Amino acid sequence: MNGETTYLTGLAEVLWPCGGLLGRGEPGRVRGGPAREGTGSAYLPVPSAHNPRMILPAGNRYAAARAIGAFAQRHSLRDRLRAAALTAAFASGMAPLLLRDRLHVGPGHTVEHELSAALDRRVVIAVHVGPPRANRKPVLLLLTPAGRTVGYAKIGVNELTSRLVRAETRALGLLAESHLRDITVPRLLHEGEWNGRPLLVQDALPVGSQTDRPTRRQLLRCVVQISALEPVRVLRLSLSPYRSALAERIAALGGRPETEPLRACLNALPDVRLPFGAWHGDLTRWNIAGTPRRAFVWDWERLAFGVPVGFDALHYELNECVQDGVHPGVHRWLDSGARLLRDPLITSAGLVPGTEATVMALYLLDLATRYLQDRQAEAGGSLAAVDDWLLPALSGLRERAAREIGGAG
Repeated sequence: MNGETTYLTGLAEVLWPCGGLLGRGEPGRVRGGPAREGTGSAYLPVPSAHNPRMILPAGNRYAAARAIGAFAQRHSLRDRLRAAALTAAFASGMAPLLLRDRLHVGPGHTVEHELSAALDRRVVIAVHVGPPRANRKPVLLLLTPAGRTVGYAKIGVNELTSRLVRAETRALGLLAESHLRDITVPRLLHEGEWNGRPLLVQDALPVGSQTDRPTRRQLLRCVVQISALEPVRVLRLSLSPYRSALAERIAALGGRPETEPLRACLNALPDVRLPFGAWHGDLTRWNIAGTPRRAFVWDWERLAFGVPVGFDALHYELNECVQDGVHPGVHRWLDSGARLLRDPLITSAGLVPGTEATVMALYLLDLATRYLQDRQAEAGGSLAAVDDWLLPALSGLRERAAREIGGAG
């Protein structure tokens, strides 16, 4: 049993406390209809129990096929071909011949029954697992037995993910009272607990074949509108609550070898005036889609206030740049990120020329502190290796910030 299989069995204990057992399935066609509460059911780990990325209902081909479409990223031709092949396999009933691993769930009260009661309608679930990360948690797609999307549910599985689920619940409540002119966010449908863990249910945004990644202008418009969720204030860095909070977060890292370089960089940054507002906190291609007239933004668990305007743009750009490799991507980001901050849409929010390197350094300090606090590097992922790329990039930005402020003077 590898680490992913262990994670899968632990996840089964959370979702189906009545009992889940990994095994092999007999070849056969997928039959329609979800299991009743007094009967057991089966799920298919896809692509396998040793590498689960989705957990799909074996008893409902319509829901399984719809879930593949909902979970597929489709950012590359390979992604689209893989999603199309899986969808065809489930739609035709051939999936059980190809996917032999099974997660057998015993009879009893399951998360499906809890969600059906909360929403007052019968739902079938499919689960998105995702790659290993410290903040990995199950995302449940809720569907009618006929395969129509009802919404999404998230459940905390440890201290970190429980904190994030609660934070997103609060964020969705706040966003429901806010006005974002060009952005649609999910509505909170239900807040509760399951198996002693926080549970939230939100509606599904109309994202699909008619949406795409945002254009540069649309992205920056979103960044500025999100920043204005609170009144933007222009403050000297030394007098900002943000700097004090960041210094405390760095100090809380304790005796880690990265602590002192992070502290030294923060202390060396010039005391420039910066605009402070809100940020989404994880704005990437996986959390935003758009049409020519509207953007759809989800996964608000990192929403925070009082941060330098432009952080969301830098975060999106960094994640785009590193798709083909961290080190060359970060090198590109050091230039492209500065250009984003010089865009008129960002400068209109109060960011003045000569402060770009300071904002970029603060963003990397914030990101490094998050990764270290959440122990992201221990869960895998090259971007979370702070000492490998982030500290060298910070050193260069620290020197650039000093030159910028000297040139401005």
